[in-house]
Amino acid sequence: MLVGLLVCGPEATPARALNFFELEVYPATTEGKGLHELENITSLVADGRRPSAEEAAGEEPRRHRLLRTTLEYDYGLTDKIDVAAYLDLQRPNGEQLEYAQSRFRARGAFFDKGRFPLDIGWYVEAEVPDKGASELELEFRPIVSRDIGRFSVDLNPMFELPTVTSERRTLEFDYGARVYYRLSRNLVPGVEFFGDAGQIRRFDPARAQQHYVFPTLYGRLARGLKFVVGPGFGLTRASDPVIVRLGVEYEFTLPAGGGGGPPRPTY
Repeated sequence: MLVGLLVCGPEATPARALNFFELEVYPATTEGKGLHELENITSLVADGRRPSAEEAAGEEPRRHRLLRTTLEYDYGLTDKIDVAAYLDLQRPNGEQLEYAQSRFRARGAFFDKGRFPLDIGWYVEAEVPDKGASELELEFRPIVSRDIGRFSVDLNPMFELPTVTSERRTLEFDYGARVYYRLSRNLVPGVEFFGDAGQIRRFDPARAQQHYVFPTLYGRLARGLKFVVGPGFGLTRASDPVIVRLGVEYEFTLPAGGGGGPPRPTY
């Protein structure tokens, strides 16, 4: 449904493209004050698309066998707001691991979970790419979540604005969404969706848009230690046919006052 709505726009200049370092859908609620989280998400383009003109010219890395990895530190500032910093690295096929960009974000909830039929949250991010026409990009996501029995739905429409750039670009639209089922405390299967449509003033043609579906398994390995794994399949010509993704996170709290003992993992 999302793909059908987005690919029908008139032709336009292709967008910057989906941020593959941020293949993550967020709920409208946060984890809580004082919670620390260390996370790594790594993806590998197992089957890349045909190289674009920019990739063929060496202006961008070729997508086939491109490895991307993100290191994240997240902290619960209040019961409804958390902040995070990211370090993004990449390794084109056969080359060395290199710095790609840094990101900083804040995320929060407007209300307590379950107070209204829909949980509403927000997400703001500043992205500082190492290369490219843009030196600073801002992203905003209104977040909508809903629990229906054991099922949960999270919607993350994304609005991205290049603020320091050598190109004339306006607000761009991407999206993330997921549906998952709480099978047990330790295993949660789901399906995630990601895509980009281009600049809002004129969406890209269908052949230039990227849309993906990720069958996903979330799980808990031990106290405070969680994982997410699953393949992603491209749905359009501009998409990579197959991407493999693995994420691992560790959550913990510190003793009151910041001392007096080791970190305590959360459940």
